[in-house]
Amino acid sequence: MHNRLLRLVALVMLAAALLPALAAGAGAEDGFSMEETAGEPREGQATGAGSGEEGAGDLAFIEDVPLSAGELREVELSDIPAGFAFTAPTGSVYDVWLFPAGDAPAEVRARLWQGDELAAESDGETMPALSLRLTAGADYALRLTGRGRVRLEIARHALGRCFGDPMALDAAGDEHSKAFARKGDAHWYAVEPGADGALALAAVPGDTDVALQALLFDGDGRLLGGASITPGGAALTRLEAKAGARYLLRLTARNGATGLYSLRLVPVAGEAPAMLTLSRQRALLAGRTRLQLTAETAPSGASDFILWESSDAQVASVSADGRVTSRSEGEADITAYAAGGASARCRVTVRYVAVEEVRLLSRQMALCVGDDAAIECDVLPGNATDPRLTYVAEPEGVVEIDRRGVLRGVSEGECTVTVRAVDGGWMDTLAVAVGPAPKRWRALLVGEQNYASTVASVRTGSINSVSGLRSMLAGLSFGGARFATTTLLDASRDGILAGIRDAFAGAKDGDVALFYITCHGYYEGGMTCFRLYDGSVLTAAELAGALAEVPGEMLLVIDCCGSGGAIGRSSGAGDILRGVDAVFGGNVGPAAVNGSRFRVLASAALEQDSHRISFAPGGGESGMATVFARALCEAGGWDLQRSARSAMRADVDYDGRVTLSELYEYVSRRVMWYLSLAGEPGRYAQSVQVWPEGLADAVFERTE
Repeated sequence: MHNRLLRLVALVMLAAALLPALAAGAGAEDGFSMEETAGEPREGQATGAGSGEEGAGDLAFIEDVPLSAGELREVELSDIPAGFAFTAPTGSVYDVWLFPAGDAPAEVRARLWQGDELAAESDGETMPALSLRLTAGADYALRLTGRGRVRLEIARHALGRCFGDPMALDAAGDEHSKAFARKGDAHWYAVEPGADGALALAAVPGDTDVALQALLFDGDGRLLGGASITPGGAALTRLEAKAGARYLLRLTARNGATGLYSLRLVPVAGEAPAMLTLSRQRALLAGRTRLQLTAETAPSGASDFILWESSDAQVASVSADGRVTSRSEGEADITAYAAGGASARCRVTVRYVAVEEVRLLSRQMALCVGDDAAIECDVLPGNATDPRLTYVAEPEGVVEIDRRGVLRGVSEGECTVTVRAVDGGWMDTLAVAVGPAPKRWRALLVGEQNYASTVASVRTGSINSVSGLRSMLAGLSFGGARFATTTLLDASRDGILAGIRDAFAGAKDGDVALFYITCHGYYEGGMTCFRLYDGSVLTAAELAGALAEVPGEMLLVIDCCGSGGAIGRSSGAGDILRGVDAVFGGNVGPAAVNGSRFRVLASAALEQDSHRISFAPGGGESGMATVFARALCEAGGWDLQRSARSAMRADVDYDGRVTLSELYEYVSRRVMWYLSLAGEPGRYAQSVQVWPEGLADAVFERTE
């Protein structure tokens, strides 16, 4: 409607301008003659009166040919503007490329209009002629005038989407997998050979709806030729490359299709084959079976690069090395193509083979809730054409079964799974018993040591503390189950919160999680805070919120100054609130932890430091660790100083189990003893804190 209105206005203006001249019996100097508009219009050329110097008022006289992004169109230039309509599919920078298409260099003037406004123009440039940011969904009109022939493409200026920014394609023979994501996409690749020699280039569709087209250009944008296209839509060409030259491949999908494709560039020795001969010209395959085809090239010494293709992959497919796999009854042609034009064909006939039996390798299976297990089943004969199976479990709700026959325990109970062949209905049954989900033990150990100089001093010994605890946990065994341990060193606040989600992902109510952190800490404003290596701060409340999302039992071990504030504990007996009223409430009195799932061990009271001592002979940083970590390791059966397994020293009744109460009693005494060795009695104060007190539940075990 808008274009019609513009045209009507322009016609009225033209009539008003011509009437005085006609009445005077003389043609005005800027008038239009019949000769100037005679002849049939070319594609994209003005269809009404016009001139090479069109203005905003002349736009209505040009019939614009629709041009989509990535489309390549040949244009014969003249003084009469060739017009093209373009709508930007996305907001981005676009280039207008005018590749040389004639023997002589083209002379071009390009103008891009948006409505009545001139958006950009160039006079002489072609590679690219214009480059500017366009608005998504906006309509533009491109006008070209000049002399010669060019190939026009409007392309988004992005990697692999235009001549000026192609993807590098090496000649190592590696397969590159790509996809046409938008309708009409064109992909550009650059080839820069390091030596003279022939290269075979093969592009193969990955989707049945994709038929490829490939054009090869030189570095100046001149078209060198196109690739041969197979019936299956693959593109194959041979390039006689020169060292130091630059070649560009333009790859598109016919009819603007979208989908996957793969691309290979392979050096080939010898001349292009004049003839191909296959090891078989006909083959009869029974059911699902395989056949290896080979191809011989002639003359002797010709290159042996072959592209294999099936006319019907549903009947018989073929791999890149000529291995044929029959799939269903029917006939298919397997064709071998050589880069250069030669081809040969083998007609494959596939005969149907019926299923005669379904046989389970075991008719009983036991698994736990949450476990996966595959049903092992033979379909006989082994080459049956249709080996598909269906699976039904009765009663429902005990297991889930995917289409591959993989079971997952959903709830405790028993069920019967019937395995049935689609072909013929042959069947067998499997009795499945699902037990309770096994308990899992997982740990996340966090150590902050290499602090930025602008944040805090280096906290030497954190790495040794984490390493010792990891070794201690590795020596524990809970009826055969063991800790799966993750460590984070010098992690930020966000890194720790993400680490909690990752380390304890998929936790169930019966699982056990251990979280340990050693870092600079302090108690301020009624809250224990953890200062991390990069200056970020993790509060006790934030840590509690993240751990509260983890199902199951939680053992929280905090090894930093002021850590007792996490459970509202100071060292003074008069100001300790014994009740636990809030989850990491953040003030003295209200506790830092609540809930029966939580067990908390803190290295010091809220106003105390958590000390580190070197345990190496003669001292030194290599043997530095926290006294709290060393005591923990000994309690669970690891000698941090000797880096060796030891007895679980907190196991006072020798039953192979360390309860939270035993752990607290041992670590409390051991920390005070180590500190007494470091200086005068009473010089260093560090009171280990625990919640809840007196708990007899085991936290460490060694059953093996």
